[in-house]
Amino acid sequence: MRHLCQASEIWRIGAIALIVFTAFPAAASDCVRPTIAPTIPNGVTATMDQLKATHLAVQDYVTKLLGYRDCVEAEIKAAPKGSKSDALQKLRDSGATAVADAKSLSDSYVLQVTVFKAQPRNARP
Repeated sequence: MRHLCQASEIWRIGAIALIVFTAFPAAASDCVRPTIAPTIPNGVTATMDQLKATHLAVQDYVTKLLGYRDCVEAEIKAAPKGSKSDALQKLRDSGATAVADAKSLSDSYVLQVTVFKAQPRNARP
């Protein structure tokens, strides 16, 4: 009998969650935006190994941001007719912000690599 009560509670919670997520499409988003961007080392003090490791981390993070944007765009396309335009615009803005953040992070990395290469210790014969 106890198992039936637990199953009933689980079903009820699931039904409530479904209603809530249907009412608020942005909240039901399966798209997860990456949160913690890699730290870009200072080109004046960084080592080549640090820059190489950062390069991989930046590439991974940018790929995740662009994947998030793609997911958001897919949600917008799959939104049922009659979806609130405000909610869809928030999704569009979120995708655009992810792209802007990816570009900004990449630009910061490239700048620090340029600074690194300009240091006298890195001069090539």
